[in-house]
Amino acid sequence: MFKTSILVRFGDLDAAGIAYYPNLVNFLHEAFEDFFVGHVGRPYPEVFRDGIGFPTVKVEMEFVSPVHYGDHVDIDVTVEHLGRSSVRVRYEGSVQARPVFHARNTMVAVDMKDFRPTPLPEALRTSFLSAMEPAAPAGKATRP
Repeated sequence: MFKTSILVRFGDLDAAGIAYYPNLVNFLHEAFEDFFVGHVGRPYPEVFRDGIGFPTVKVEMEFVSPVHYGDHVDIDVTVEHLGRSSVRVRYEGSVQARPVFHARNTMVAVDMKDFRPTPLPEALRTSFLSAMEPAAPAGKATRP
């Protein structure tokens, strides 16, 4: 599992003074970019410039508790599933150990020249596999 932290800035807030939910969805992508730097060992913009992108095809997010101006949202990033060209990532957001959101994002690796799915490059596949949660023992449930 990879961990990162994102500071909630004034521009992230809504009229109620809490983080505006689309901005929290954007935090998922920011955490994914941090994952590339901190886990993959290659900045996402470099991968993007090399012609591989990861557009989202599905995102699910449950907001558990409000996020406020100045909070540091700690985000655990775990790869849940790897397909030929797809990756599903789970994000667990918290502020001072208080859960604030749970999310899943499914992305597809595409060739940026034609925006068509492309197999995950082997180096990325290997790195993503190393960020997968070990399978739960029989009889043990994992968080949905």
